[in-house]
Amino acid sequence: MDFAFTPAHERFRAELQEFCRKEVTADLFNEMKEAGEEHHPGFYRKLAERGWIGLQWPREYGGRALDNLHTTIFFEEMEYAFAPVGRYRGSVVFVGQSILAFGNEEQKRYFLPRIARGELTCCWLLSEPNAGSDAAALQLRAGEEGDDYILNGQKIFTSGAHASDYGMVAARTDPGAPTKYAGISLFLVPMNSPGLTIRPLWTIGGWRVNQEFFDSVRVPRTAMLGEKNTGWQNITRYTLNFERAAIAKTGTLLRLSDELTEYLKTARYAAGDRMRHQLAALRAEIIACRWLGYKVAWLYDQGLTPTNESSMIKALTVDLLYRLADLGSDILGYAGLLRGPEAPLEGHVEFLLRSIWFHLVGGGTPDIQRNIIAQRGLGLPRE
Repeated sequence: MDFAFTPAHERFRAELQEFCRKEVTADLFNEMKEAGEEHHPGFYRKLAERGWIGLQWPREYGGRALDNLHTTIFFEEMEYAFAPVGRYRGSVVFVGQSILAFGNEEQKRYFLPRIARGELTCCWLLSEPNAGSDAAALQLRAGEEGDDYILNGQKIFTSGAHASDYGMVAARTDPGAPTKYAGISLFLVPMNSPGLTIRPLWTIGGWRVNQEFFDSVRVPRTAMLGEKNTGWQNITRYTLNFERAAIAKTGTLLRLSDELTEYLKTARYAAGDRMRHQLAALRAEIIACRWLGYKVAWLYDQGLTPTNESSMIKALTVDLLYRLADLGSDILGYAGLLRGPEAPLEGHVEFLLRSIWFHLVGGGTPDIQRNIIAQRGLGLPRE
């Protein structure tokens, strides 16, 4: 693998950095936190105007046919700037990439260009009250009735459901299937459908996630994404890999480690060797994690499905976020608990401390990621 970036990659990075300097202001960051969702409609429209939504998709579906390294660079620079890209992930990575991977031609031509133009936002509904980490145990039913399916059940912990036009919903279409992994299908459901109720759940980090209640929600047969009863195979082969790679917060790690480094340079007290050495060690791991992210993008560009590597980068970045938040609180002391732009580092350490659990469980807990690495990466037997 050649780790060198092309001139086009470097120009794109410079373009993103200049855009973020102008558009990602402290006011935008505070508005995003107050809204309880990593999304800002005005900012999202500006991304669409520049052709940055779905930029890796084929041109016939509204994209720019760029490689996945461009997408990784996009996320890194947006995260470094603390830009609101939550609905970008939901729309482009979770749902859009899934449509591209196993949707039919009509679905691709309808949804993808509209997502790319910023006209549609999407979310991913998988977890249920009694099927969190064991997502395959989901119970939301989709029963056939004529040319429609009728959805009944619940979903929980859905990011952005209240800010999305469509949701990709995993539902059980064959309750009598021999295993819990069989008999699951995916549906593209309008979030304003009659019978669908969305209720907020507020996290300690200030983010809003949601619980959804499906009471005889009717969708046409054409809303099914992929083949009937093959949803779990598609989820595990594509959607979860896309999700885990996309939610790796490499840019956030780089930004916070830079800020803590500058703080130590100007602090009124001399930091002990322990703190300086810990920060240096974390920085080395962050850079290694960054290159792993580029490798995942490169593997996608080779037409491969990096299941093992996607779990690696997700597990590694969340561990680094946890350790960086812990070290940041040691460096700042009591000041690390202050919020707002007047706080040291504009309150970024405090915000990370409150939101770390969101990062820990999103896309699958650390234990799930380690099991995937052990079984699929190392070939160890399932216990």
